[in-house]
Amino acid sequence: MKKLLTVILILALAVPAIALADLPDISNLTKDELLELNHQIQLRLFSEQLVNGVDVPAGDYIVGEDIPEGIYRLEIGYPKSGGYLTIYKSTENKIAISESFIGEYWGVIEIGKMELVSGNIVHISGNMLRFFPYTGLFH
Repeated sequence: MKKLLTVILILALAVPAIALADLPDISNLTKDELLELNHQIQLRLFSEQLVNGVDVPAGDYIVGEDIPEGIYRLEIGYPKSGGYLTIYKSTENKIAISESFIGEYWGVIEIGKMELVSGNIVHISGNMLRFFPYTGLFH
């Protein structure tokens, strides 16, 4: 019985070590490399969470850096009273390519399809928006 408990204890202690052995060694990465790795992780996490929706609070976001490039369906956050969305071509070219009032006040609680390309600036004000992957007209 003691041998069995010893084997179980050894296995219990070894399993976390085995799991950690698969992690990449980041100890030699520079600050810039760590920041790029973090950026890639954030974009991946954003994409993974899209199925359930990703809440994006009011603010300015750069597509390709903060939000992955892609085609989205957007819903107004809570409260659904209202908000404003502007898409600018780029940081250098602050020409609005899309402007939308969204919320119950305007009778629009979602944008069915919005294509965002790298370099676009997404400006959200007045409320948060929930981003979903665009899956066609029937979602």
